[in-house]
Amino acid sequence: MPELAEVKVVIKALKSKILNKTIKEFIVVKPKILKENSIEDFKKALINNRIIDIVNKGKYIIFQLDSDDIVISHLRMEGKYRFFDVPVVNHKHMMLKFIFEDKSELQYLDSRMFGTYHLRNKSNYLTTEPLLNIALEPLDTDIDSVYNKFAKLSTPIKTKLLDQSLIAGIGNIYADEALFASKIHPLTPCKNLSKEQLSEIIKNAGLIMQASFEKGGTTLFSYESLNNQEGEFQNFLQIHHDKIKNCKLCNHSTTKIKVNQRGTYFCSNCQKMY
Repeated sequence: MPELAEVKVVIKALKSKILNKTIKEFIVVKPKILKENSIEDFKKALINNRIIDIVNKGKYIIFQLDSDDIVISHLRMEGKYRFFDVPVVNHKHMMLKFIFEDKSELQYLDSRMFGTYHLRNKSNYLTTEPLLNIALEPLDTDIDSVYNKFAKLSTPIKTKLLDQSLIAGIGNIYADEALFASKIHPLTPCKNLSKEQLSEIIKNAGLIMQASFEKGGTTLFSYESLNNQEGEFQNFLQIHHDKIKNCKLCNHSTTKIKVNQRGTYFCSNCQKMY
């Protein structure tokens, strides 16, 4: 699943191609992608309007229109965008597409069809689902508030780092990388961490994702930005990779386990259990 870094890369690419273009058609091939509202509702909101900005809230992509409407996209596991300057044959995994006034088009592809689209109003889109309970990003997090929520939990720290209502944007890859950088074992109960340790983990997550953004994100399996562009940060990962057999700090064999059904990589020598 694309994490915060990858979502920001996708947004940067989308903004370079579709900002201020007038939408002339909105074609939906797989209606299941649209949540709560009908195809006609989306068409009414989109057609003859422009996308004037694209931002994110956690892993959600937010298309701001020059009307009172907001379209919220989530890529889930396999979602991808493709932009074309001229009309093309629909990709076999296309779920929907925007056609612009200049005949260019933006296709949303999703081989697993888990992606979602929500239609909301500018006046309340941040206070309704799906964004209602999405927390702040790591580098914007209020550590006191987060620590108070973590302090009584026996849950492993790895699991709670993935909770988007506590910290937004961290997924499996960057949780492992942040814990490795902080030398914390992923199974450490949240309540056993000091505020300083939690602060370091969250800060490291933010800094690592920032570095990943600058490298175009991490492509381990199928992530691509706009138009098949793969990321490069997989070449800079320190722990989360099957090819990393030995710790880059101590040369001890790395370990892979499942934490809440998520593949988790760590160094049992460097990362201490508290």
